[in-house]
Amino acid sequence: MTEYNKGLLYKWVPGLGMLGFIILIESMMMLINPIYAGNIGQMASSTGILAEYYMWGNYAVIIGLSLVLPFILRIKFRFRSKELLITALVVMATMTMIVATTHIGEIVVVACLIFGIAKMIGMVEMLLPIQAILSPDGDKKRFYAIFYPISIGSGQLGTFLPAVLSLDTGWQYLHYYGAATLLLLAMICVIVMHNQRFAKKLPFIHIDWLGLLLFGTILMSLAYIYAFGKQQDWFNSANILVAAIIVLVSIFTLIIRQLTIKHPFLSFKLYKIRDVRFGILLLVGQGLFMGASSILSIYTSAILGYNWLTNAELGLMTLPGIVLAGFVAFHWTKNQIPIKMYIFSGFAAYFLYMVMLYFMMVPELNITQLYFPQILNGYGMCSLFISIWIYTFDKVPQSTILPSVAPVMIFRSFVMLGLFTSLIGWLQYEFQWQSIGDMAVYFDSLALGYNLGTGGSMRDVQLGAILAANKRLLGYVIVAGLGILLFVLFHQFGRQKYAIARYRAYLKK
Repeated sequence: MTEYNKGLLYKWVPGLGMLGFIILIESMMMLINPIYAGNIGQMASSTGILAEYYMWGNYAVIIGLSLVLPFILRIKFRFRSKELLITALVVMATMTMIVATTHIGEIVVVACLIFGIAKMIGMVEMLLPIQAILSPDGDKKRFYAIFYPISIGSGQLGTFLPAVLSLDTGWQYLHYYGAATLLLLAMICVIVMHNQRFAKKLPFIHIDWLGLLLFGTILMSLAYIYAFGKQQDWFNSANILVAAIIVLVSIFTLIIRQLTIKHPFLSFKLYKIRDVRFGILLLVGQGLFMGASSILSIYTSAILGYNWLTNAELGLMTLPGIVLAGFVAFHWTKNQIPIKMYIFSGFAAYFLYMVMLYFMMVPELNITQLYFPQILNGYGMCSLFISIWIYTFDKVPQSTILPSVAPVMIFRSFVMLGLFTSLIGWLQYEFQWQSIGDMAVYFDSLALGYNLGTGGSMRDVQLGAILAANKRLLGYVIVAGLGILLFVLFHQFGRQKYAIARYRAYLKK
């Protein structure tokens, strides 16, 4: 008779050792990545690969994480936990080494996609016991309130630490050390993990491989558009047009297939739930604010002259806001307070962050003045990750939660973020040229000569154009943010409309 074990380690491993093992594996999986956003400039200049390939690869990691989610439990039931975790760690280490040594952009992208798939398989092995530890009663809301601050905070550290370490050793050695760490963890797993199964072995049946391929094609083509759009002048490029056609055709084919097969890869029944539809609408607003945060990077790099290390240090100031958002979320969910005002607080923090940035768009600014806006940025980002997720999936049946998570997660973390980041980057460039054109109206040779002779330069004109473009973009985002705040304020979020009036009418009876 087959013996099943829902734990991970041999019985001789003490409870404290099991907790340390879980924390070690999960933290390293969160921190180690094939591409670190702060190091893309160094990677491109060192290898000669276009920076856009590394951006495409960065998107590919997120896509890989999402592709495997709909059938992750079937993978878990098919193989032993030991086999999955060791394989995931070895694959991640191999892909990290490939990215560090290759000089071919396409190989970087494929390696990042495989890395993302392996990372999700490994992380799920850790997430199940972590969820049991953080929320023994199975309360998803409490788990989100604790896990998301840890996850998002690790992401911020994962941007800062590589920037510091690569300054001393070079970005390649950071990848070598990461790969060695992953292989060391795999060796530890060989020693301490048991060989028993989690549950009854299930075959790989009823998996829509063609649907999975179409879904991946849509996302990878869209990622190509986001990464290379500006470099290839968007739809003036034949490559971008072909990628856009592939996206549209694949979407149409995927929808038809999912509606006609018996076991669809994605379930469209999810979107019949009212809260899910409104949750996705809120994710559009979150994506707008997250994409608009790139305006600060443009300002600090182009106007204040900060390098990638200083920008990474500034990003650490989001950590207090992230911790505060987690603290508020924990007590909010513990006391069963309606989620509406917590969502409102997240959008309000983002709104105030944008308003402060609008008035800070000046030629000179002390870095300490950006600390409080970054705290607001961290609070807004983390609180919306938690609150919108809770609201969106509160009424989704547990049996369909994993297939449902994949499209919503990719919509939040890739589609909307990539769309608004690309859109804002393009608008900033267009507004900058328009500002230069507006200023050129007042130029003549005498005035230009006078400006050059008294300390002015064309560089001052360019900096003025960047500031003007940034303020204009922030103004549009602030107006849109005001609309989002009003929507959240007047939306009922599942509560009975006019509840106070109805309660008073009931008392009169």
